[in-house]
Amino acid sequence: MVPLSFLFPLIVRTLITLPFPQTYFQPDEFYQALEPAHHYVFGYGYLTWEWRDLPYAPSGLWWESHIVGGRMRSWIWPSIFVGVYKVLQWLKVDKTELIVIAPRLVGIVVAALTDYYTYKLASKVLGPGASAPALFLSLTSLFNAHLLPRALSTSPESLLTTMALCYFPLPAFSKVTVAASDSLVPAGEKKNTGEGCDTPMSKPSLKMSYIAMDRIPPHFTQVSCSDNLPLSIALATVALCIRPTTGPLWTYLGFDLIGRIWKCSGASASLKVMIIAALSLTMTFATCTLLDYTYTGRLYFPAITFIHHNIVQNVSAFYGSTNHFYHLTQSLPILLFPLWYWWLRGFVSCLVPSTLLASGLVEMDRPEPLRLLARAVTFSIAVLSLSPHSEWRFLHPFLPSLLLFAIPSLTSKYVPSVLGCYRFIHSLRQYTRIPKMPFYLVLFAPIVPFVYLNTFHGSAQVEVMNVLRRGRLGSVQSLVVLAPCHSVPWQSSLHSPDLGGWFLTCEPPIGVNSDSHRTQQSFFYQSPITYLTEVFPYPPAQLRDIANITASPIKPSHLILFGELLDRSEVISGKRISVQDELTNLGYKQIWYGWNGFDMLQDEDERRGGLTVWRLIT
Repeated sequence: MVPLSFLFPLIVRTLITLPFPQTYFQPDEFYQALEPAHHYVFGYGYLTWEWRDLPYAPSGLWWESHIVGGRMRSWIWPSIFVGVYKVLQWLKVDKTELIVIAPRLVGIVVAALTDYYTYKLASKVLGPGASAPALFLSLTSLFNAHLLPRALSTSPESLLTTMALCYFPLPAFSKVTVAASDSLVPAGEKKNTGEGCDTPMSKPSLKMSYIAMDRIPPHFTQVSCSDNLPLSIALATVALCIRPTTGPLWTYLGFDLIGRIWKCSGASASLKVMIIAALSLTMTFATCTLLDYTYTGRLYFPAITFIHHNIVQNVSAFYGSTNHFYHLTQSLPILLFPLWYWWLRGFVSCLVPSTLLASGLVEMDRPEPLRLLARAVTFSIAVLSLSPHSEWRFLHPFLPSLLLFAIPSLTSKYVPSVLGCYRFIHSLRQYTRIPKMPFYLVLFAPIVPFVYLNTFHGSAQVEVMNVLRRGRLGSVQSLVVLAPCHSVPWQSSLHSPDLGGWFLTCEPPIGVNSDSHRTQQSFFYQSPITYLTEVFPYPPAQLRDIANITASPIKPSHLILFGELLDRSEVISGKRISVQDELTNLGYKQIWYGWNGFDMLQDEDERRGGLTVWRLIT
């Protein structure tokens, strides 16, 4: 029997994902999942540098050949799409629209499962009464709605991290007095934490808390995951093998668990926990390594290679540097829209000692599991902030946990009403235990930005490939994309084995001198007119790469470029020529235009002006 708490988010995620056109957020949603899987199943496409052996000094050392010269990405996540493409191939329906629809179904299931485990985690951290508001916050989260159903590696990472937290042995609830009345909680009563330690009763609250109230026996209904350390470690390890972002979180929680066990049960019990955790981690890591070996025939350890190149060698800074306050000033405000006020109150109350809190925050419900989570997340974000390169999505695995901190503040003014039994909207608010004004704000505030982001922003970058695949712009013999690197999907959308072509790349300086390294993208945008007159149809490249160029000397039948590029001009032989003029001189004509969202919201100036397709006419 499928739980209603999973079936409902599955229906909601389907309704807010499939009816909308697929839009473009980041190259990784295509080139770190769909493209490798398509290449593996159908034998053609494009693999970025992360999926190839990296250059290294042939010193004969194991570290050099397997870590420095390893590969950056694991096949754990793409293997799901390998299965999807295999089914399409076996059913002989890969030439239909299912080639782009079927992978989106995977994202819907991942998103719904994340909602479901957020629901369960809330029960474990705050109590059963928090499950409904947690599910509501997860489903109305703009960031979740925009990113969770995508094929980004942060989507399975968010799911696996939430699942692992749900099974992790967090501290048990201390006894909480939920009203200024001795009738609800016997005076002086304590509850064993399950680890051999008694926790003193929390300071009595002067307000009724309908979340904490559900934690009082015999009303407590267990809907959360039971503690299962081996399973939790296994899930966390798989997430770390996909992308090691949550390493600081599990480091903090691991040391905290060992400390709690040591304090309550002694050294032998803590040693037993460490052995169990080590065995689970080793077996899971070995299984993930075996999976990668099965796909590639090569022994490598992508998580370690990822850390070596991105952190030790600082390759990630090649794609842009950010300051150490980036996650505080940008990531968290974007992730937590529009919960800022309630989240901040809840998070501060859990993080700051009671002696330093204002009276309004001291009275808030802040059980020990939630307080531990606050410390662990703070430590994780602090460590991740040390990286010179940060992005909003790097904190996505923490979002399900972060949402929980808004619940005590949101529900603190909730008062049940008899109308909740007779009117649907009242009963819905009563189910979530959120007062009227916050309920409607959280529900309606994300709608406009969601519709824009999932209907217009970046839509042309995906739709252009659908239009080409359907043959609406003529027969495509070869295709060249003169745009910032990885601006459009490739064969996972085109699915055309006979298609020749290429796009501008921007590979980082691995194995070469970073001072002299330049990308195809930088070569092209430095002087696009000169490139079109002297180099095209060959791709721009450094001298050392010319011998490896396999592009045809014949002009491609179709070009894709952003409208911003068309107005760029240079003086050639005493005459000012624009890109549009030169394309016309080369025999091309614009045959398609797609609006790609507001120019002011584009993340790069080079992606402004909409997207155009030019076809070789003469």
